[in-house]
Amino acid sequence: MKYEFNRGYAFTRIFTNLALRLNFGKLIYVGKENADTDYPLIFAPNHRNAVIDPMILINFISKKQLVFLARADVFKNPKIARILVWLHIMPVYRIRDGVDNLKNNEESFELSGNLLKKKIPLALFPEGRHNPKLSLLSIQKAIPRIVFPIEEEFDFTLGSRVIPVGIYYPDIFGFLSDAYITFGKPILMSDYKEQYEINPQLAANQIRQDLGKSLSELIVDIQNDEYYDEYVHAIDWNAHTLAKQRYPKNKEGYLLASQDIVRKLDKLFEHDCQTFDSKIENFRSAHKTLKEYGLTSKDPVSNPSAALSLLLQTLLLVVTFPIALFGFINGIFPIIGYKKLLGLFKEEQFIPSVRYASGMLLVPIFDLLQTIIIGITTMSLGVSIAYFLLMPATFYFACWWRKWAKGLRRKWKVNRFKNRFPDVWEKIIAQIKL
Repeated sequence: MKYEFNRGYAFTRIFTNLALRLNFGKLIYVGKENADTDYPLIFAPNHRNAVIDPMILINFISKKQLVFLARADVFKNPKIARILVWLHIMPVYRIRDGVDNLKNNEESFELSGNLLKKKIPLALFPEGRHNPKLSLLSIQKAIPRIVFPIEEEFDFTLGSRVIPVGIYYPDIFGFLSDAYITFGKPILMSDYKEQYEINPQLAANQIRQDLGKSLSELIVDIQNDEYYDEYVHAIDWNAHTLAKQRYPKNKEGYLLASQDIVRKLDKLFEHDCQTFDSKIENFRSAHKTLKEYGLTSKDPVSNPSAALSLLLQTLLLVVTFPIALFGFINGIFPIIGYKKLLGLFKEEQFIPSVRYASGMLLVPIFDLLQTIIIGITTMSLGVSIAYFLLMPATFYFACWWRKWAKGLRRKWKVNRFKNRFPDVWEKIIAQIKL
């Protein structure tokens, strides 16, 4: 049967997981105890980050090989389709793929049911499409269409569970940013038996409603779309400080603080419009002023670094520049390849995915090719081995160094802003507080 255990795929996961770990500063998994693969499971994550979202989940499920259901349009090319099947990805057709193609879902859903019988975990994005914003879209019908027929066959004794998975990126485009992955309480299909026997459609809608509610509690869900930007700015300005104050020993403190900020603003919007309008006006004014001085909400305006600390960091940056330069020179071809690949995608949502794929594929390929050239040129096995190890290590350091340099430059800008315009800085600090 398709999507059974694949040794080659298991070996490939070693590299995909390594690339994932190198791409993020921290991968923070919460609620792992809810993901017990001894049961038939369907993982249901929100979908913000193209290829990265499934990779985060696939590489977490280590005991078994997760099978993902993805939109069918990516299977149009037969060669790509074979690769996707090998990667344990199954097509799901949507109305936009053509009404006639919807009948093809019957095969995918039947196969999904057979996989659940074998306790091979499944995963799909219940929103049905990619959503880069910090909000949850409506939950689609795929999960009940998969799980109800198979549970009905076993009189709801199979034990299938849907696991809501919240994925949150504080900086979705940033290299070495963090990711929070939260596994919610399992939604047991046996709980819907009576309702399904009375009215299958109502039972399906109830699952969608329950899953949506659970997912909303696991992510940062901004539903007040009119003030979306102001909510995001409030998180940028306040979440770090709030996390240290309220959740000093909690590894998901930043996520919890971000959720607190959204809830507080929502509460003000519903019960105290005057205070809400005042805060929104302050946020807008602060953002406008920062923009005039070349700053953004991502800059550490409320916590500027001391000049001595910045000087020491700058000195260390200069001292390590030769290593970074070596890394950049020897990584020039992966960089060019990354730029070329990025040019194939018009939407910026693919930036993290292209960066991830480039690091996983292009760096090893060019490392091997350049090592062969070095070996032929020097005729030295020792030099070749040293280069083979140093090329990826120094290139990764160079990427880290670049991020560090850009961040340090922003910190210097904030420091100068505070010292040159103290009155403006103090006014902004007052405006951005919750």
